[in-house]
Amino acid sequence: MVTNYERGRAFEYKVKRYLEKRGYFVVRSAGSRFPDLIAIKNGKVLAIEVKNHKPSDAVIQEVEERAHELLRYGITPCLAYPDEDGKIRVMFL
Repeated sequence: MVTNYERGRAFEYKVKRYLEKRGYFVVRSAGSRFPDLIAIKNGKVLAIEVKNHKPSDAVIQEVEERAHELLRYGITPCLAYPDEDGKIRVMFL
């Protein structure tokens, strides 16, 4: 039986490959740490929290609160999740 952690980790790797194909250098955090991924391209740094479902308003607010400090350093907080068709969506916060 596949656990929620394993499903989440698998989706994190899918998002990682998606970003790498688009020219980003991507590092994944081990375990359940914020952010799940750091992606860098042309001097722009993204801190990405990955959810394997569409995030609720409460989840978006939680990530925004956790990511607020990152904005001071020019790091863009994001949420990545699958849409209804399973395509990866990246929401810039």
